[in-house]
Amino acid sequence: MKKNAWLTILTALILMLGCFGTVHAEILPPFGEGQIGLQAAVLCDSLTVREEPDTSSKAVQTLRYRDLIIVTEQTDGWAHCFLGDAEDSASGWVNADYITIDPAWYRTETKTPVYAWNDTSAPKVALLDANTEFLDPDTFLPILKDEGEWLIVSLRGAVGWICAGTGRQSGNRSEAVIMIEGMEETVQYERVRNDAIGFEMDYDYERFVRRSEPDRECFVSRYDDPNQPENYIEITHSPADVDAAAASVGEALSNDYDIIVESSILDGAGSCVRIDASIAKGGKGTPDLLQTVYIIPAADGSVIATAHCTFESAEGFGVRFRNMMNTLTVID
Repeated sequence: MKKNAWLTILTALILMLGCFGTVHAEILPPFGEGQIGLQAAVLCDSLTVREEPDTSSKAVQTLRYRDLIIVTEQTDGWAHCFLGDAEDSASGWVNADYITIDPAWYRTETKTPVYAWNDTSAPKVALLDANTEFLDPDTFLPILKDEGEWLIVSLRGAVGWICAGTGRQSGNRSEAVIMIEGMEETVQYERVRNDAIGFEMDYDYERFVRRSEPDRECFVSRYDDPNQPENYIEITHSPADVDAAAASVGEALSNDYDIIVESSILDGAGSCVRIDASIAKGGKGTPDLLQTVYIIPAADGSVIATAHCTFESAEGFGVRFRNMMNTLTVID
């Protein structure tokens, strides 16, 4: 696929990377399957294209780092590919270990360090600089894995870690695919940040309305009465540490619920305490309104995020809430 062509059809996400001053970056999401197959990028300095999936087969062409090809088939560690975006383009087989198929892409807008491993005290293996051309390999890299706080990127046959931290810029939008009741659904997210509470998070802006206050964030279902919502996430800050805050929240909820308190892990925030309030007091069945509370450690206390939903809508809203909560990160 032509380099300019595939760039025009990718939707951009903007990041602000907080680990190296004010660092802006752009993430271009995977293209997906095109008319011929899936886009792939070469990860090594020299990759031979062969007529057949065999190292003794005749060489067709040699590809270079970050060249783009179209993969149509994979077998026994080999990938069949076209070298252009038309069916009459040259084709052949490459070793699949040296390509990444349908990657997301990372591009800097200013200097960004790349670390030897996922620690900002690790040695820097590269310093990305946007003062070169847009498609220069030093500024435009395939993402091998997104670990939330860290992006693993390809660096000419090696790998490096870029610190994304809590830096997804407030107001920027992205999309993701989630599973609801066994069906895939594309969700549109917007990044929000509240420095007073000390968190940032992606929320489903097509189905929720954000109601922001300095000491309280609320994301209310668009289908609810805004004055008496039933399906929403509320996020506040507590000066108490996690154990004390969990004890206080649990005591309040235990007036109406039989609660379950357990350790949990969120993708963005890490370890926390999760309180499930889905059984009516005294084991009297399932109440009309359910609550799940996450108490997340922060430098000056804890962040408390509570997901409220009705019993009837628990499956759908529960999935949406969990996906939103997994994007939450605490601002130190």
